[in-house]
Amino acid sequence: MPVTRKEVEDAVASARSKPERIQFLGALLERATGDEAVIVGGSAVEVYTSGRTSTMDIDVVMPRPRAVKAVESWGFVPSGRVWRRKDWGIDIDLVGPRFTGNRQKILVVETPYGPVRLAGIEDLLVKRLAELKHWPTAPGWRESLVTQIEILVSEYGDKMDEEYLAFIARRDDVLDILADFRRHARDRSRR
Repeated sequence: MPVTRKEVEDAVASARSKPERIQFLGALLERATGDEAVIVGGSAVEVYTSGRTSTMDIDVVMPRPRAVKAVESWGFVPSGRVWRRKDWGIDIDLVGPRFTGNRQKILVVETPYGPVRLAGIEDLLVKRLAELKHWPTAPGWRESLVTQIEILVSEYGDKMDEEYLAFIARRDDVLDILADFRRHARDRSRR
């Protein structure tokens, strides 16, 4: 179903926060293309944390061809691997069609523009733990990862699927640091 540039501009203008803007754009992308769009990465974490963490772009898993047509019609221009609207300060990263997380853990949130899908909290947490443990990262990014992990563990620790979380944490060799972050969160809550 076509989504006009004006409708997108109105949605962006009506968003009360950056996380809400992320959700609106994800829902509009899905509606415009007819393809499932899943918000992943730092942008999904930003939504889950209500903006207490921030990201530079909106990471969306979906097939690219119709998505590219949609974002171009909305005034986004290619800039490296992202599509940019400088006047809005928004970059959309169409990361491709393959969602690597657990589809059953996707959270569907209703917006005024239709549903938006967010990667599951367990997948987001373990990806951040793996990046922290296994990938070389700049000091500023490491601090951001630690903040994201701390918030996810403290706010969602008791809401996660423990069996699935243990499975993917073991698979990605991060059980040790997951335990450290959980212990730290428990210690902080006791103070």
